[in-house]
Amino acid sequence: MTSPGVIPLNESEPVVLDSQGNGMVQMRPDGSHERWMPTMAAVSVAPLGPDGIVNEATCSIYSGQTPTAANLIDATLRGSSGNNTDRLAGRIIGRTRDAYVWAVWTGGDPGAVATLTITGTKTLT
Repeated sequence: MTSPGVIPLNESEPVVLDSQGNGMVQMRPDGSHERWMPTMAAVSVAPLGPDGIVNEATCSIYSGQTPTAANLIDATLRGSSGNNTDRLAGRIIGRTRDAYVWAVWTGGDPGAVATLTITGTKTLT
């Protein structure tokens, strides 16, 4: 059960992987009145055709102003097949704190659509 002003968080953002199989997504709350309390971040890549995933992408998850080593939360060698992390739990994502959640894929199938999904709760103030 959620408290007044606290609602479920289930946000996704796609990106088309470039000619090298790389892509990046950045997500954050819509406005200064909203804060995210994520419990899980999930990454996946949709197969391009009936042959499925050809090149398994790696994916790194960051929380902060930029996707740099200091802001690395978790990484997976299975960024195409689907993987998730709960290492965002306990963080507050908002315009005045960890401003963004980033997902950075490398080495996937060019032209495939990669998606970052964040779940948890969000607070409206």
